[in-house]
Amino acid sequence: MRPFGLVALLPALQLVLACHPEGPSVPRPRNLKQSKTVQNALSGLSKIFDDALAGKINAGFDIHNISFSIGITSHDQPLSDPLIWEYHHLSPSNFNGTKSINRHSQYLIGSISKAITDTVLLRSGINYDDPITKYLPSLANNESLTAWEDITLGALAGQVAGIVPNYGFSEFYYLKDYFEYLGYPVLTNSSYPECGVNAMDGGNCNKEQILRGMLVSDPVAPPQTRPVYSNIAFTLMAYAVEVFTGKSYSQLVQELAVALNMTSTRPSPGNDSFAVVPSIPNNWGSDYGDGVAGGGIVSTVADLSSYMHAILNRSPELSTPTKIRAWLKPHTFTGATGFQGSPWEIFRPRPELLFPKTYNTSSHSGGHTVTITGKDGVAYNYRSRISLLDTYGIGLTILTAGDQSALPILFNALISTLIPAMDATALEQAASTYAGTYVQSPATSSSSNNNTTANATITLDGTSMRLSELSLNGKDILFGLDEIWKYSLSPLLAADMKNTTGIYRIYPAEIYREATMQNGKKVVKEDWRFEWGFDENTVAETDLPGRGISEGECKSWKLVDWLYYGGKSVDRIVFVKDKETGEVVGVEVPFLRTGVLEKRG
Repeated sequence: MRPFGLVALLPALQLVLACHPEGPSVPRPRNLKQSKTVQNALSGLSKIFDDALAGKINAGFDIHNISFSIGITSHDQPLSDPLIWEYHHLSPSNFNGTKSINRHSQYLIGSISKAITDTVLLRSGINYDDPITKYLPSLANNESLTAWEDITLGALAGQVAGIVPNYGFSEFYYLKDYFEYLGYPVLTNSSYPECGVNAMDGGNCNKEQILRGMLVSDPVAPPQTRPVYSNIAFTLMAYAVEVFTGKSYSQLVQELAVALNMTSTRPSPGNDSFAVVPSIPNNWGSDYGDGVAGGGIVSTVADLSSYMHAILNRSPELSTPTKIRAWLKPHTFTGATGFQGSPWEIFRPRPELLFPKTYNTSSHSGGHTVTITGKDGVAYNYRSRISLLDTYGIGLTILTAGDQSALPILFNALISTLIPAMDATALEQAASTYAGTYVQSPATSSSSNNNTTANATITLDGTSMRLSELSLNGKDILFGLDEIWKYSLSPLLAADMKNTTGIYRIYPAEIYREATMQNGKKVVKEDWRFEWGFDENTVAETDLPGRGISEGECKSWKLVDWLYYGGKSVDRIVFVKDKETGEVVGVEVPFLRTGVLEKRG
């Protein structure tokens, strides 16, 4: 094995660690109810919540005016019991609703309803590229200022349609006199929308009224320009899927609820006997009318955990795995670290916030960013959030009633406790499963030369698994890869991608296939890939302004699968697992053509 100085390579490693591929760095952790690391962390969090609610430490929110339910679901839990941890608190000031809070207690979930609505469309098979006018042709009106023919269902779902947020709801008629007192012009009632206005007698808007209202509403932005948060977009989506399926929106929600074991999820109003109702003014029991698709659904921690369990497992009850993966992707930006999907709100907290005890800001080691894909919801004195940490196969639910400032505090406490524990557990399990020495065995060799010898060593290296050693007939193949790089792709690339670091971190490709070994053993072959690491110190010195602006740009993903030897990619590694036990029995390095190297420890 060739020597190299880790300290000397530290600056070069920074970019490698910061630019790991999207997705899990190691396989998702399993059996979390039995993980001491995770359970100890969550026990500690329970104690912190207990102390905060008892007034022993500063909670940061009104502990006398808050009820909440928190649940964590894991991808490998059975659907009948997807939770690995839960915490509930019922405010003693609540005098309406349930007197005993648990995972089945009902809350208004606000705009998490949008995720339910989008799931209804996903299940239906409707084409997201269809214009809304295909299903609501009355919107194709030349007198409308909004280019409805250019607005697709996908644009509505992804909040990039550029249409108004609401119709009627954004008016506050009960403040009419105060507007006038402040100098605003005096208006007659005919100046207001015909329905949906707070404190007017128009009531909830029906379909015809909403469609008429859309024709006279000013657009906020051209379609596909920037995110504009819209509730009414999901009402239009509900109308469209009703036309497509011939079923009512309520029927479609009920079908989803049955398919995913979401027994308490329904359009408001919910069941008062199970309701968490704050003691302050609230919307519990409201009829949202046609606005239900954007924010009027009732649900529970148990139901939303089942919902996220289905997403994490790419359940066929939702759609195909490929469509579900596409559905979870971002479509536009909402800020420096935020992205908008359909209808997912996606962000990546800085690593030093997620791993405060271990992250080194100089070397970028001891942690990494994590993509959090979620949806927030707000109703009058209700606030909720669901979050998918797909990297770890985890879903989080927080439902609150009362002081709305509590939710972000609870969420921050939850992820800052959970993510380091999940990451440590994933790495521990990966090391136990994959790390070791692999050697060629005559029984598994595919080489025609029985004198061929091959060895590989897989180790855990900080944030990922690493191919630390690879030899064939006494030759250092990793050294050979560095050499071949110099004379193959390196001359074609920019200066900062010419020199490799010599460190080969491997990542799961999430591609699996079943096979049969020569001895008849049934196995699953699991593809991994390494990404080339580059020495960023090769960037040219310059006296021109702007040096360093492009530093940190992740480029290694562009070169996956680019270097071949005899029809085989040199960055592909295949672990071989016993189909019954999941135990790794060997590894293949296809371009070496040695067959399976047996794991020896």
